[in-house]
Amino acid sequence: MYHKDFYITKEVWNNAFSIEVRPHKELYVPALKKINSFSELSLLQESDNKVTFEEFDFNDTMQTCFGLQNLYEMNWKWKPLYLVDNHTHVMYFWYLARSQGIISDNTLLYHIDEHADTRDPWVYLMKPDSEDLQKVFEYTNFTLNVGNYIIPAEKEWLIWETIQIRGQNALDEYNWWRYFHLESDGRSIILNLDLDFFEPELDFIDYNLKKQVILDVAKKANLITVCTSPYFIDQKRALKVFKDIFWT
Repeated sequence: MYHKDFYITKEVWNNAFSIEVRPHKELYVPALKKINSFSELSLLQESDNKVTFEEFDFNDTMQTCFGLQNLYEMNWKWKPLYLVDNHTHVMYFWYLARSQGIISDNTLLYHIDEHADTRDPWVYLMKPDSEDLQKVFEYTNFTLNVGNYIIPAEKEWLIWETIQIRGQNALDEYNWWRYFHLESDGRSIILNLDLDFFEPELDFIDYNLKKQVILDVAKKANLITVCTSPYFIDQKRALKVFKDIFWT
């Protein structure tokens, strides 16, 4: 799956947001590209005319967003890392990793994000369907959206517990907690990072503290998924932060 790019043309996925009044009625999903160097990362330009997200902001201004040129697969310290634009896509890569034996059911999810992403879609994958990657792909891209992909993974027991890190207090609590809980009881771990955690309105939280916690979780994780959130953070800023954290 994700072997080639495609468009979401129906009123599903992230394309359901305000579609009746949006100027663009379809959203672009780029193909997955495996890379060996972070220098291969690139962004879509407005001239490409490939909109990856579109919605009104809090000032009722329509925001037309352009994300990554591709979805990217790479390795970080010998573990798989997937970089996507819209956070929904990570759902598929979690199940892909399970099918490859990289993670297992009852995984511990560290969700580092400005948003909780825990709305309930009220439509779930059952265990037999979750083992069919084609069905997972279709569910990810034609049912879910950026705000509701975690609950289905919990309902299906892929995720045992989600630890939300969304602000200063949670970062401080993690730093206290990690000295007393250095193991995960043998459970596999996913680091699920949204780079909107570095958008300008959150600059009051110390950058180095954010980076330190992210890297600490990343070192323990079996799988890393990261999104650039084109609607919530400037994409050049997002890639700059991503490279600063992981290009080590």
